[in-house]
Amino acid sequence: EHLKDREGFRNEVYLDSLGKPTVGIGHLLTEEENKQYKVGDRVPDNILNRWLEEDSIKAWTAALKQSKELDIDDLNFIEALASVNFQLGINWNNIHKNTWKFLQTKEYDKAADEAADSTWFKQTPTRVEDFQAAIRNL
Repeated sequence: EHLKDREGFRNEVYLDSLGKPTVGIGHLLTEEENKQYKVGDRVPDNILNRWLEEDSIKAWTAALKQSKELDIDDLNFIEALASVNFQLGINWNNIHKNTWKFLQTKEYDKAADEAADSTWFKQTPTRVEDFQAAIRNL
């Protein structure tokens, strides 16, 4: 429900803010899926549900791995981290290197501030604010 609230839901393929074909709850179509579904096509609910489950598991698994690496076991933070992985991809920390570095050194206020110093914040401020709140509560 949190993802649906933050990502929105559309059962027709559309272009996201970066011009990438997307459908359901923030599912970016793969190269193979792009061959089958074009912008404007309706995707059946059973496929959307499967993609959501697969995408969610991937994001959650990455969050568990990352939180272990950070030595953080706070469930609220892990949930927020899963949301970040869902939205930005599981390698988000290779792009937001300073945020990750501050998390590694447990400089949480700096990590939260750094997250807002990004295009990500300009595009989806509420998502970043969710992550900042989880960081500041550590």
